[in-house]
Amino acid sequence: MRGRLKFESALALGLTLLAAVLINQVAARWPVRVDLTRDGRHTLAEPTRRLLAQLEGPLDLRAYLPTHVRPPYSEVVRGMQDLLEAYRAAGGGQVRLVVVDPTDDGLGPSERARLVEEARGYGIKAAELTVTRDDRQVRERVLFGVAVLYRDRQAAVPPVQRPDQLEYALTRALRDVLSPRARRPEIAVSTGHGEPPILDSPLAEVLRASGTLRGIALGQELVPPTVDALIIVGPRRALGPRARYAVDQFLLRGGAVVALLDHHPPSTVFPHILVDAPTGLEPLFHAYGLNVGTKAAVLDRQDNHAPAVARDADGRPVTAQHPAWPRSRSLAERHPITRGLASLVVPFAVPIDAAGARGHGLEVTELVRSGAASTVAPKATSPDPAAYAAPLEGEKPGPALLAVAVRGSFPSAFAGHPTPAAPEPAEGAPPAPRDPPRLEAAQGEGRLVLITSGTRLLAADPNGLLFLQNALDWAVTSTELVTLRARAAEDPPLAVTGEQTRFWLKAGNIAGPPLVLVVLGLLRARRRRGRA
Repeated sequence: MRGRLKFESALALGLTLLAAVLINQVAARWPVRVDLTRDGRHTLAEPTRRLLAQLEGPLDLRAYLPTHVRPPYSEVVRGMQDLLEAYRAAGGGQVRLVVVDPTDDGLGPSERARLVEEARGYGIKAAELTVTRDDRQVRERVLFGVAVLYRDRQAAVPPVQRPDQLEYALTRALRDVLSPRARRPEIAVSTGHGEPPILDSPLAEVLRASGTLRGIALGQELVPPTVDALIIVGPRRALGPRARYAVDQFLLRGGAVVALLDHHPPSTVFPHILVDAPTGLEPLFHAYGLNVGTKAAVLDRQDNHAPAVARDADGRPVTAQHPAWPRSRSLAERHPITRGLASLVVPFAVPIDAAGARGHGLEVTELVRSGAASTVAPKATSPDPAAYAAPLEGEKPGPALLAVAVRGSFPSAFAGHPTPAAPEPAEGAPPAPRDPPRLEAAQGEGRLVLITSGTRLLAADPNGLLFLQNALDWAVTSTELVTLRARAAEDPPLAVTGEQTRFWLKAGNIAGPPLVLVVLGLLRARRRRGRA
C-alpha cells in the first residue's frame, strides 16, 4: 500500500509539472489577459478597435524604444511594448510591428547613424534622457517614439511621460493616417490681456494634440472663419467691448469657446493681497444667462488641497491645507469633459448661476460643483489659508456651481446695440480689413466651456490640465478620444472604512490563508483514511 501511495504521489507531481509546462507554452503562444479594472484601462478601448477594424491594408508600426532608460520613461517603454503587442493582436493580421532599441550596446556607429537618419524621415526626434551605461547613469540624446505607417501616409508618436497616455497618443496617430483628408482643427489662443504665454510654453505641445495653434489678439482682430475653437486662460486685464464682440460673433457662427478665468489674482504691487479682477467677459456671459459672482469665493474647510504657501530656511516649500483651494468630487460622470476624473482642485473659484441660460433654450451641463461642506464667502482678499480658517462674515453654506458646458443657438449679446468700433491702425500701417456682415442670430450650434479658475487650476493638480484637454477635444468634437483619455485619468479613490470593518479585514488577512490550508489538509487526510 505504501509503495502504491508513493507511485500515485510521484505520478501526480509529474502530471502537475507537465500541465504547468503545457499551460506556459499555450499562454506564450496564445496570450490571454483578464482585465478586472472598472474602466477596462488595460484593454484596448472601443474607439481603438473600431479604427483597427477600418484597416484595408498593412499597418506598419516601427517603434524606437530605449530599454536602458531610467524612470519614469522605463515604465513608459514597458507599457508601450505591451500596447504595441495588443495592437498587433487586435489588428487581425494587418498590423506589422518592428521594435528597435536605439540604446543597444551592440549597435555600431554606422548602425546608430542609420537609425537616426531613418527615424528623422519618420518624424521621430531624439529626446534627452537618463540612460544606464556600464552601471553608470549618463544623459544622452536617444531616439524615442513610434512611427505609424499606412499606405503612403505616416504619423509620429512622440514620447509621453505617463503610461496611461500611451493609447491616446497612438490611437490619435492611427486616426490621422486613416483619415488624411480630415482637416485638423484650428485653435486660437487669446493674447494681449495679460494671459500666460501658452504658445511659448510646454503646454502648447500638449494642446497641439487637439489641433493646430495660433495666437489671436481679441479686440485688435475678429476671430477668423478658419478657427474652430478659442481658448481664453487667465486674462489679467479686462477684455473690452470690441473683444467681447469678437467672442459673441464667433459663438453665433457656431464656434467653440473654452474659458478658464481667474477672478482673484494677486495684486501686482502687493502680492500678498488679492484683488477683484473682472475679466470683461461677465457682461457677455450675463447676456447668455450665465451670472458669475466675481467678488465671492468658494471655500471648503473639509476637503481641500495643500498648496505651497511659503518656504523654510532651506528654501524648501511649505504646504498647508487651504480652504480656498476646494477639491470637488461632484463632477458630471457622463460628460466627456469630466468623465474619468475622480476629483478636481478649483482654487479661488467663484460661483456660477446658470438658470438663465436654460431660459434661452441652451443645453447646460453642470460639470463641477463644490462639496456638500463647502461655503460661499462674500470676498477673498488674502492668499493666506489662515485668513479662511474661521467662517467669514456673510458666508453662506451650500455647494456652488464652478464649471459649466453650454451648447446651442446663443443669443447675441449685442442685439439692439451698435457694433463696437475697430481700433485705429498704427501710423503707417495698412488699413484694417472691413468687418464681415454682423450676425444678429445664431447661424450654427455654439459651444462654451466656462470654469471660474484659470492659471491656478492648471498648476494645482494634473487633472486641471486633463480638464482643459478634454474641454478642447469636446469643443472640436473629438469626443471619442476624450473618452479614451478619460478612462485612465486617475485611479479610483480609496473607500473610507470604519474601525470594525478594518478589524475584520485585518483578521481575515492574517488568519484566512492558514485556515484554508488547515481545511485542505484535513480534507486530504480524511480522504486518505477513507482509501485505507
